[in-house]
Amino acid sequence: MELAPVAFLTILVAIAGPVGITLGWWLGKRSERERTAREERKTAYVAFTTTAIKYRNSNDEERRQRRNERWEAFAVLTLVAPPALVEIAARMVAAGDRLLDPAIDDAKRRAIYAELWHHIDRFTQLARTDLRIDDIDAFAALNPVIGERLSFEQRPVPDPTGVHDEGPPEQN
Repeated sequence: MELAPVAFLTILVAIAGPVGITLGWWLGKRSERERTAREERKTAYVAFTTTAIKYRNSNDEERRQRRNERWEAFAVLTLVAPPALVEIAARMVAAGDRLLDPAIDDAKRRAIYAELWHHIDRFTQLARTDLRIDDIDAFAALNPVIGERLSFEQRPVPDPTGVHDEGPPEQN
């Protein structure tokens, strides 16, 4: 029996064991950092979207009071979000600030509301993609109703089986 293969195997096991343990530890730490970063981004996305919608749905006096809340949420977002999300958020903040112009007429206000809705929808899609949520269009089954308050109407969604597409039963 030769000692060379046994000695080589012993040395290989002596090296591979600690390397494997170190590699496992490193991969675990990396995974934990990624999970923590994803949670930080999620929290920032929720905070920004919440303050943006509250601001959008407020009257002018409430908007003046909520303006700083929105900027604070935007500041946090700039620290944790990818550039594409920061860009959409910046456009959303800038559009919202135009609502404070006292000389704005109703047509311009409605155009700003529509622009804000577009930015909120796009921001939500990018955030869901970043958080690896499979269905990125959270509003697919809803039609936005753009007025003084943001609300939605449900779009008719066809039943894939076709069983319930006939409508409500007639009453006699």
